[in-house]
Amino acid sequence: MASTYAREVTTNSIIPWLRTHKFSLVISVCLITLLVKFLAPLFLFDIPLGYDPGIYRYLFLQYAQSLSSFSFPELLPWATEHPSGLFVLASPFIAVGLPVDALIGWMWNLFPVILIVVFSIIMTKREGRAVGVCVLLMGILSQAFFDGFFAMYMKAYVALLLTIYTYFLAEKKSMWFVLTALAAVLIHQQTGLILTLSLGIWWLFSLKNNWSDAKYRRITYVLGLAGVIALIWYIPQWERAIWSPLKSIFLLRGDNAPAGAFPDASFYVHTMGVVLLLGIFGLVISTKKDKGSLWQLSVLVCAVFILFKLVFYKRFCLQLDFFLMPFAAIALVWIWNTASAYWSRGLLIMVLIAQAVIGFQAMQLRAPRFSARELTQITALSNTIEPDASVIALENISGTWLRGWLPYRKIGAPGLFDYPNWSYDQWETFVDGTQKDRKALLQELKGPVYFLLSPAFTRFYGDRAQNIILDPCMSIIEDAPLIKSLCSQD
Repeated sequence: MASTYAREVTTNSIIPWLRTHKFSLVISVCLITLLVKFLAPLFLFDIPLGYDPGIYRYLFLQYAQSLSSFSFPELLPWATEHPSGLFVLASPFIAVGLPVDALIGWMWNLFPVILIVVFSIIMTKREGRAVGVCVLLMGILSQAFFDGFFAMYMKAYVALLLTIYTYFLAEKKSMWFVLTALAAVLIHQQTGLILTLSLGIWWLFSLKNNWSDAKYRRITYVLGLAGVIALIWYIPQWERAIWSPLKSIFLLRGDNAPAGAFPDASFYVHTMGVVLLLGIFGLVISTKKDKGSLWQLSVLVCAVFILFKLVFYKRFCLQLDFFLMPFAAIALVWIWNTASAYWSRGLLIMVLIAQAVIGFQAMQLRAPRFSARELTQITALSNTIEPDASVIALENISGTWLRGWLPYRKIGAPGLFDYPNWSYDQWETFVDGTQKDRKALLQELKGPVYFLLSPAFTRFYGDRAQNIILDPCMSIIEDAPLIKSLCSQD
């Protein structure tokens, strides 16, 4: 009897507690899962993630160094393609002692969690607590969001944070949204394009009904001024950063458009189909409440780039997935409330668990393309080569790491960093041409010149790598993954 009574008391106390604290419990579970998901790579891998950490590291250091003279660093053309906003923003922190490796290390691992939490808070204010909690869940389930993190699309994620805050402020008609919008545009071109198109369309459609409002007119004038400032900001890199991509949108479409380094949309249909279906369904549901919102327009802008295969259309899969998250959350809440039967809710939970399992399997496919040992070897090169020496990677993977961890050296790679100034055909000649042709190319280079012998080089070229290694103009350096050019100008 006592045992039965204890069970009844326990049941009667736990169930009401769960009902009262269900949101807090779900939020705690989601936050812990998010932290585990995005912090795990810190313990699994000994190097920063992605293809670009070296480029970020180099630019962070260059901008921080120039801060003392209150000027922009003197950069080669390739570096001016990267919007300076993020690096200007980070410069004061690096200048006062923040380790640059922390920015591309544990701070980067935390940032996606912060982004999703802020997104959840904004959607809680806009759509209610249940939707806000489900946004956290979508951040866990989204493979595209994880892929963007793993590829270290730092500029994109910072710009997305500023974008959602811009939308939140704009819907409240707060003047501050102009500043956050401007910051997003100055940090990342692609996300800035989505923001600009969505905000511009939304604002134009509201002109007719709001122009009589003096505050609205003032904001419109400020928006125009912000647009002018953004254009002036990009003037130094107008051709490469603005005009060429803009022309590409109109001239390069379909199979002729550069796709961008991101998985195909079909990959995400297979790995996160449930999230995408929920997002589309939620987008349809949302039209009952409002039409032409900034959140809806952002989804449509991203979809246009992907469906019509406009310039770098694969990259827009990240933003499309991100802006679908709140709509997927809306759909999930609607289904949960509509399907009130225990079996239907149980089925929904099983579908979500299946989606989580598929996502976990896809996560396991992601691994760094560079090793900690290779990075250690690159870092040690500063003590091996002459102060005025240049180092050239023979493939692009190693090139970006060279650039970041030898920030004050002359670094080259095929098609990167504007050095050496060889065309694609000349690089082909260097690898597969005659010894005479190779010597002629080497004679164009001045000073001590070294080439990096990386595992990626031998994997990429196979037996062809021996053409370079055994060339009479080359000398293998002991105790370093380098070969030195003997035919370059001293």
